[in-house]
Order: sequence, then C-alpha cells, then structure tokens
Amino acid sequence: MVRIRIASLKDLPDKRPVPATAGTKALVIVRDGDRVYVADGICAHGRWLLSLGTYEGGKLTCKGHGTVYDMETGEGDLKGYRYRIRVYRPVIQDGEVYIEV
Repeated sequence: MVRIRIASLKDLPDKRPVPATAGTKALVIVRDGDRVYVADGICAHGRWLLSLGTYEGGKLTCKGHGTVYDMETGEGDLKGYRYRIRVYRPVIQDGEVYIEV
C-alpha cells in the first residue's frame, strides 16, 4: 500500500464536502468535527461530483439525482435502488490527511 496526502485539516470546512484527488482518482472529503470521511468522488448512479452535494449526519446527498450515501460504509440509496462508493480510512498525521491505496 502507498500512502498519499490528499488534504490539510486546516483547509477542510466543517460538514462541507470538498473535492480532492489521489493521482487521477476523484475523491470527496468531509470533516465532521474531529471525524474525517473520504470516499470516491463520483456518484455511482449518475456520475456527478459528490463534492457538489450536501452533508448531514453522516450522510452525503448527491446534487444530481439525490442518491444518499452513508459515509461510513459507502452504501447508497435512491428510491430503493442500491448503489455503493468506495470509502477510505483516512490517516491523520501532523495535521495532514492521507489515504492508503
């Protein structure tokens, strides 16, 4: 596994999705207090950037068609249809956010 820096904690607003990349991979990062979530940045349903969506209570809602993703598991739901995005366990070190790929 390779550890890649994707953001600084100081640059992450609370409870707002932020776009990031790891190489050519689009990601979305959400800081919720002391917790940081990282997931694939493209909606599995409609190919929208998830960083354009809204976040509340551990759930990220895609702006495109409203698919709601659980940021813990990556499981998504849109009117009973199931989708999934990959979630990454971030490593926080010296104020920087890393993922292992």
